[in-house]
Amino acid sequence: MYDRIERIKKRVVVDTFPICIEKYRITLDVMEQTKNDPVEIQRAKIFDATVDRMPISIADDELIVGIGASKPMGLEIDPHYGIWSQEEIESLIEDGFEIDPQDVIDLQELNKKHNPSTLIGQMGEIFYENERIISLLKTGLILPPWQEKESGKGVGGGYAQSGLGLGPSLVLLAIDYTKPIYLGTNAMIAQAEEEKSKIQFYENGSVEKYRYYESVIMCLKAMNKLAARYSKLASDMASVEKDETRRKELEEIAEICMNVPANPARSFKEAIQAFWFTFLMLSPSTTLPGCRFDQYMYPFYKNDLEDGKITEEEAVELLCCLRLKDMELNRTSGKNNRKKNAGMAKWHNFTIGGVKSSGEDGTNDLTYMLLDAAKITKTPHHTLTLRIHEGTPRKLMVKALEVVRMGLGLPAFVGEESYIKTFTSRGVSIEDAREFVMTGCLDANIPGKSRTGPVPMVTIPLIFDIFRHQGIDSKTGKPCGINAGDFTKFQTFEELFDALKKEMDYCYRIVGEKNNVELKITQELLPDPLRSCFMHEGIESGVDTFCRTMPFENGAVLNPIGMVNVGDSLAAIKKLVFDEKKYTLSNLYDALESNWTGYEAMRKDFLEAPKFGNNIDYVDSIVAECYKFLCDTADTMPTILGGVHIPTGISITSHQPGGGLTGATPDGRFSGEILADGTMSPMHGMDTHGPLAVLSSAMKIDQDPFQATLLNMKFHPSALKTEDDLDKLASMVQTYLTNGGKHIQFNVVDKETLIKAKENPKEYRDLVVRIAGYSAYFVQLNPQMQDEVIARVEHNL
Repeated sequence: MYDRIERIKKRVVVDTFPICIEKYRITLDVMEQTKNDPVEIQRAKIFDATVDRMPISIADDELIVGIGASKPMGLEIDPHYGIWSQEEIESLIEDGFEIDPQDVIDLQELNKKHNPSTLIGQMGEIFYENERIISLLKTGLILPPWQEKESGKGVGGGYAQSGLGLGPSLVLLAIDYTKPIYLGTNAMIAQAEEEKSKIQFYENGSVEKYRYYESVIMCLKAMNKLAARYSKLASDMASVEKDETRRKELEEIAEICMNVPANPARSFKEAIQAFWFTFLMLSPSTTLPGCRFDQYMYPFYKNDLEDGKITEEEAVELLCCLRLKDMELNRTSGKNNRKKNAGMAKWHNFTIGGVKSSGEDGTNDLTYMLLDAAKITKTPHHTLTLRIHEGTPRKLMVKALEVVRMGLGLPAFVGEESYIKTFTSRGVSIEDAREFVMTGCLDANIPGKSRTGPVPMVTIPLIFDIFRHQGIDSKTGKPCGINAGDFTKFQTFEELFDALKKEMDYCYRIVGEKNNVELKITQELLPDPLRSCFMHEGIESGVDTFCRTMPFENGAVLNPIGMVNVGDSLAAIKKLVFDEKKYTLSNLYDALESNWTGYEAMRKDFLEAPKFGNNIDYVDSIVAECYKFLCDTADTMPTILGGVHIPTGISITSHQPGGGLTGATPDGRFSGEILADGTMSPMHGMDTHGPLAVLSSAMKIDQDPFQATLLNMKFHPSALKTEDDLDKLASMVQTYLTNGGKHIQFNVVDKETLIKAKENPKEYRDLVVRIAGYSAYFVQLNPQMQDEVIARVEHNL
């Protein structure tokens, strides 16, 4: 039954990816012709031209159609984030990407000719004139570090991504998929035209609304145009197809594309194709979610099954095809950004299970079938996240853990209670809060009603390093923070901790300013009419989503990297310097300056000090206080969109480059060494008391204020051999996630296999591991991240 899936998989699971510039050519051509147009109209015309001019194709065996680049598995250079210099292009080639030599020449000529405004370039115009901001950005406090202005590189490089929509779309945003699938774009076009006809030009903003509706209508019509192109292509291919089975498939594809997304979907197949056209045209976006796919798609499946129009096997095959279509959408970035996004990270997150808005359990057949599709394809994307509550069926928990046991690192598990509290504590109705979905890694949003822009990766141990050097960047000797006091002179632990908080407060607020600048430039440079019209009251409002105050306003977040290292460091200082008085702060300062060289016995003491993840109140309380201070500070930091910053807790692979920029720390860590991953995860190798101790430590942190937290855990395959093993782990997960825990995810792989895969990558091409909110092929990770995954403690039940 699934022979088709294996054939498609051979085509989409590849080792090399072509870098393309066709979309860049189209974009800059339209920009040249529309110099006098308002930016939102110009952006809509770019979208329309992309639909018109990008090559399309239908591959053998495909049942869902639509490609996101001019070449199969391609990544199109995005002109709106940052400039790709020759050096950056060469670094892509060195890393195994393919690009036509003539395209390399043409790209640099296009850059010289057009010199497009970019998000990074516009931010640089402000930051380079503000020393207090740029001095911290250069340290790498927010990854990646900014370069000197004279280099002309900003943060270095741009993005190359798959998708036919408007880039760079660096947002955490969940649209309301019922609009394109249940209503159809024709109905939305009619609504936009009606709203446009009502405008009278007396009020401030009426002209902007008029332009907004024009751009929305243009983009929705472009969606129809793309479907019509695919309908004609499928029909043309069917007319010459000799294989009768394939000819009928192509004829059906042609019929489906004639109906959706212009009109409401009439079947499960049509609903999936409407979903994919929408997904394709909201990409490029590595953080674009599938939302509650099992909920809004279930009525189509149920009706078709009852009417005899589809079997369960056929539906699972379509879900497998959808997973493999997602494998065609990829993203890479400049070499410094690639360090924090190792393994070609992307987060096309489908949230499954959980309660309905009414509060009753929403598990249905599709919930299980999406897990089956993951088992069959064995691919890392799209990712799945299972919402857990007290009434989650044990059968579903065990089924999900069967997929985990295969080594795919998915699904992740999230606790409904904590996530729902995140929203209701800030005024969201319980009904809306129950509809939350994962956007990106684990950041929750309400479909259509909230969205997040900047998600800065803030290296907290680097703040400690700046604090220890009295506001100086130790790498350059230049001022970058505040002088909160001489590190060697503090008389009590409380005095030292309070001073560190002053440094943290200063740095956090610089991050907030950077976020607001990014939000403003996004408003001016990157309006997205299609994305905006699929939001709650997206047409009625007449306003781009990043110019609105949303029902839940979370336009920017504060995201810590390596907070556990700082908590562990503070606990070690408290114990060895202030409680036991075995060492002085001067001793410690000298040891850290020497990167522990000559202080090996001292380092052993600091390594053996209490560490987070072992259910030790002494250190857990300090880590919890560090996080509480971050939450309290974020709550006082306004955004230009009308709300305040929301704390979150994801890391991707930022703990590797963040650690690379940070000196030695009092937890016993060497200078440049990788930091703890996630936010609830212990430092690798430091959790020595078993999985329950890890969870106990994490539950001491108030996770409810966070838009996301992340806890990685690794099990040896022998720990999950039997059904009893799975049942035990299911109980552990459910207990954690119904008692304050927000998230947990697993790797099930032994250390020996990982070491062999690093040494012989060709023999382990399909080995998948969970990183930090996403899964990736192990052999595509950089060596530092491979070592970090290898070093994670293997637990047993």
